[in-house]
Amino acid sequence: MSAFLVCGVAGPVLDEEERRLLSRLRPGGIVLFARNVSSVEQLRSLVGELRGLAGEPYVAIDLEGGAVNRLKPLIGELPSAARAVAAGREAVSALGRAAGAACAHLGIGVDFAPVLDSACSEGWLAGEQRCFGADHVEVCANAACFLDALEAFGVSACLKHYPGLGSGGVDSHQDLPILDDRVREDAEAFHALATPDRAVMVAHAIAPALGEGLAPASLSAAVVGPLRGRPCGPILADDLGMGALAAYGSLSERAAAALLAGCDQVLLCNALEAREEVVRYIEEWAERDLRLAAATRRTDARLASFGRRELAPVAWEWVLDLAEEARRLTGTEA
Repeated sequence: MSAFLVCGVAGPVLDEEERRLLSRLRPGGIVLFARNVSSVEQLRSLVGELRGLAGEPYVAIDLEGGAVNRLKPLIGELPSAARAVAAGREAVSALGRAAGAACAHLGIGVDFAPVLDSACSEGWLAGEQRCFGADHVEVCANAACFLDALEAFGVSACLKHYPGLGSGGVDSHQDLPILDDRVREDAEAFHALATPDRAVMVAHAIAPALGEGLAPASLSAAVVGPLRGRPCGPILADDLGMGALAAYGSLSERAAAALLAGCDQVLLCNALEAREEVVRYIEEWAERDLRLAAATRRTDARLASFGRRELAPVAWEWVLDLAEEARRLTGTEA
């Protein structure tokens, strides 16, 4: 069982070849993207099939609101985190309710949200409107409202991007950010909100202030280690295919480095042709490396029940009403 792998799938339906591959690999999680969404009925069917695969992977999606809304074709626009914060706590809760209800109706057990990065004026992420505040105190207060609303539907959350990308001046999808000393305080938001029912996604960014000046946080035991000492759910390394990791070996080598650093799972979102190769590489090296073998066994324990809670029964009409409420409270156009 490759519980350490969280991977994407190709389209709105599984063909027989992909179904056989996933049944053989038995990933610990599947993450959905816009390419997997065409209708409510189609998506419910796909999610049901994915959850029923061998190994019973959890099914996740990125549903933050604003620019990161994989369900936009089904529920329309949702306000960004920053826009919801500007409108007040009720709007933040409304955003969480809309996300939780949509996931629950569709059978999606995990939302890769909320973003706990602090919005720094000179940071790249602030311009994306994805942050819940300008410092860790404000972020904690607002993100807690979102989390309470989301989790009320039985959906599990994933706090991202540890230890905080706020001070990074570039997009980690393209380049490797270097975080300044503010990251010490930014990380406090993750420490405060981590629980055994919440995953944490680790960023690809250099954090010298946390004792690591060479490897990205996702590949650094110095950065991931303190997180492992806290009560939290599975620790995920962000997508292995991102440009920030371009200088750190093949996808398979990046996966091994992340697991050895203390991550429980690695994301392989778009390089679908590499899914089998990455799993084979990890399994072969785990037979020779006791540390890597221990890391893969540790993953199994962390994933025992994550993302598989009973979801609230939600009618689709209510999902649409909650999305509209979030838009109304923030002045967001559908």
